[in-house]
Amino acid sequence: MQIKISRSARACKRCGRVFRHEEPTASIVRLELGQLLREDFCIPCRETGAAAGAYSSWSPKFYDPSVADQEPEESFSPLRRLFYDSVEGEDRTVLAMAYLAGQLLRRQKVFRLIKETEDPDGAMNLALFSDRIGNRLIEVRDPNLSHAELEQGRLLLLESLNRLENPDDSSAGDTAPAIPSPTESNEHAHAEPEPVET
Repeated sequence: MQIKISRSARACKRCGRVFRHEEPTASIVRLELGQLLREDFCIPCRETGAAAGAYSSWSPKFYDPSVADQEPEESFSPLRRLFYDSVEGEDRTVLAMAYLAGQLLRRQKVFRLIKETEDPDGAMNLALFSDRIGNRLIEVRDPNLSHAELEQGRLLLLESLNRLENPDDSSAGDTAPAIPSPTESNEHAHAEPEPVET
């Protein structure tokens, strides 16, 4: 027996309301005259019995490609969020995380390198990136970070990404990245970081 299920409808079968992008819906399959027929409902109509007698049912989210294509996925990426949360930081480990996140976003072609400059005194290198989402210019500082500082920044980046991407694995309500606040002392900034599970 060959089974073919049609694509999601754009509107509720019962009330006719057009679905919004990523709106939870109710999809069912009915068996009528030996054929499987798909019907899609909004949640209120499903709860009033529209899906009764279904052969099979599931609860997808409605996907509207015309809306999804308007906003690139990268604009909501955890890596991009961490970059903007850390790029203005003063702690050297946080600066290392911002530097590494900027380089990763450059590799993903979210950022484009405009130019790199070095301070005359050699204390700081600057990289100017263009964020292709929103045409924003961002300056990333590299205060001559050591390999050890870059490694600490890498571990902090992995830990922070893990917290953002897997909020259920952390304690309740603790979904913020593990970025030291400006009021925290820097005396422990170069301590050995704890291992991160990936």
